[in-house]
This record gives sequence, C-alpha cells and structure tokens, in this order.
Amino acid sequence: MQHHLTGAILTGGMARRLQPLGKNIDKGLVDLHGKPLVAWVADTLAPLSQQQPLLISANRYLQCYAHYGQVVQDPAIFAGYQGPLAGLYALLSACTTDWLMVLPVDTPFVPFSVVQRFWQTRSRYPLQRAFFARHERDHPLCLLLHRSCAPHLATYLQQGQRRVFGWLQQQEAVAVDMHQFDATVFLNLNTPEDLENARQQAFSSRL
Repeated sequence: MQHHLTGAILTGGMARRLQPLGKNIDKGLVDLHGKPLVAWVADTLAPLSQQQPLLISANRYLQCYAHYGQVVQDPAIFAGYQGPLAGLYALLSACTTDWLMVLPVDTPFVPFSVVQRFWQTRSRYPLQRAFFARHERDHPLCLLLHRSCAPHLATYLQQGQRRVFGWLQQQEAVAVDMHQFDATVFLNLNTPEDLENARQQAFSSRL
C-alpha cells in the first residue's frame, strides 16, 4: 500500500467560526493537548510518509506547515479563495503515486486503520477512482482518490462549481462504510465548543 499511496492534509480554510479564539487564527495550527491539529493528522499519515512526502494544502503560514510536510498552494489560475476543491486539486497535481489519501486538518482523531479500510474497499472496486467516508453522516473531504481525477476536477472548478459532493457525484464516488469505528473518530473541529469537546475526548479515540 505505502508504495502506491501518498498521504495529504487539506487545510487552507477560513476558520471563521474559530475567530473567537483569536484574530486571523489558522485552524491547522490550533493547539490540542500540546501540539497543533496539523501534527495530529500528520501523525496519522506517518506510515505513508515513510515512502512518499506528506503533502499539505495551505495558503498561509506556509513556513509553519512546512515543518510537517511538503506544502502546496492553490494554483494561481483559481483567483481568490475557491474553497476546499482548489486545495484538493493542488494536492492531486502534486501527487506522484497513483493514489492520494486525503484527511482534513480538523479531524485529529482519525486513526490509520481508516486509511487501511479505504484501501481494502478500493481493492473491491478496481475500476473506481474516488472514495469517501460515511458514518453517521457523509464525510466528503475524507477521501481516497486516484490522481487521474485531477483533470476532471480542474474542469469542474473552471466551470465555477465549488460543491464538493457535486463533484464526487460526477465521479460516481463510492461511500465507504466506517461504522466499525466510533463516531468520535470523525469529530470535526469547527467551533471553540468543538475544540473543548476534543480536549475532553479520551485518547482511546485514536485506535
């Protein structure tokens, strides 16, 4: 698996709901139990980065993120903030393996066994090129993608489309059932309250 798969972290969001914690705060650099969120996700993907550089989509605080992997910025052809799909396109464009495993920077408790679950599912769908996680709800930015998806994503963005799930539907993406994991594994940290909940969450969430 490691020879065919590159790990990637999707950051670069505006983090508007975390602004009460400080002006111009960047979500991936928010501290959780003594280390930033990006470090938590980098630790999850560490088994992949032994073979390939960990890719990180970021558009500011580039030097901070560079401590954890190879930073890629949104392409200049997409002016202004274009949402997560522009970052996803940047990651796919930088990927040198056939497959890219993407985790959002605000999901610190996703364990590596989720990556393994994606890879097992992929083996059952040899013609499929896109997979996303499904638990109590869909997690469309927790993704396994073939790098051949990049041209289709570029076209979608150039058409002015920004909906993540809309693009996944075009790719006929497979929803990977993750109910074997506790729901807290997919906790997204979007608000100060989410962050407080994460601080109280048992470390056993990282299986």
